[in-house]
Amino acid sequence: MASYPSPPSYMTPEWAQFLEADIDRNGQVDGTELQNMLAAGGLMFSLQTVMQIIRLHHSRDSGTLDFAEFKQVQQFLSNVQASFQYFNQSKSGRLDKSEVLRALNHAGFGHVDEGAVKAACQAFDPDRTNSLSLDQYIAMTLFLLNSKRVFEAFDATTPENGLIKLDFNQFVYAAAKTR
Repeated sequence: MASYPSPPSYMTPEWAQFLEADIDRNGQVDGTELQNMLAAGGLMFSLQTVMQIIRLHHSRDSGTLDFAEFKQVQQFLSNVQASFQYFNQSKSGRLDKSEVLRALNHAGFGHVDEGAVKAACQAFDPDRTNSLSLDQYIAMTLFLLNSKRVFEAFDATTPENGLIKLDFNQFVYAAAKTR
């Protein structure tokens, strides 16, 4: 059992949320605890997506978040939500394909071509509305961030820059790391 982290010198909103999320009081927020906290805030994610959020923000392979990592998750979600709101010019609560392209370009994915973005949008748009809700947009952003990390890990091992060659086992490994 991990020791409980020292609280900040005064009660911050982040610390209060961490305490509320850490149901078992072990000083870590696990996937189920984070999923419940996000659901209470209106973000409905599968446990698989929540674990992607955790993997993206933790430095250990524990599958949990300490307080510092929890704050990073909050900042990530806040940034993605702000971007979503900014680019949702129709105020429909959904981003259409052109809004998604602009949002991703702003987020540093300008090098991803329109065909790849279209394929990603379709993968995260199960009801085929040709638009993404906030939770779908966050899930797609996680996928792209994880894909970028995996690609860069393989790209660093090859002499070509920006081009990788994978055998089937490496492909399976890479695909698994994006889920």
